[in-house]
Amino acid sequence: MSKPGISFLSQDELKAIHNASLQVLGKTGIKVMSKKALDVLQEAGAKVDYEKKRATIPADVVEEAVKRAPRTIKYCARNPKYDLMLDKKEVHFTTYGYAPFIRDFTSWQQAGSMSLDEVAKEKVREILATHKPAPLPEAVEREISQVLQRAEAELR
Repeated sequence: MSKPGISFLSQDELKAIHNASLQVLGKTGIKVMSKKALDVLQEAGAKVDYEKKRATIPADVVEEAVKRAPRTIKYCARNPKYDLMLDKKEVHFTTYGYAPFIRDFTSWQQAGSMSLDEVAKEKVREILATHKPAPLPEAVEREISQVLQRAEAELR
């Protein structure tokens, strides 16, 4: 079954955007607030100005990072059955960084992120199904028993 595809830019346009990005990263650079991230960039070959919190990244460093980047990205939902694998083979539409639902183009079944109450219910079910409380120490058991006996005596 053929899956829908969409393309807004030609290969030449994509290449022009990529080359412009390389120029900005190599000359202007980027502001990075994390010292740890600046350290990683410097170790990879970027020129780092710790005082200005700026890194300029040479084209060869960017190209190497692009080569090493994974070809697919897995968005992990709270519940693994709602995980989403992003690749370049399918079109994905979503809202502001998370998917309220996804349609599987093969089965047309809806999947996606759960609401907060669904997440809470799922967690409660998981806890009830798997929780095994540790036994109380004997001294605690005796103390509870004594408290209960005193309470029952007062109620009579």
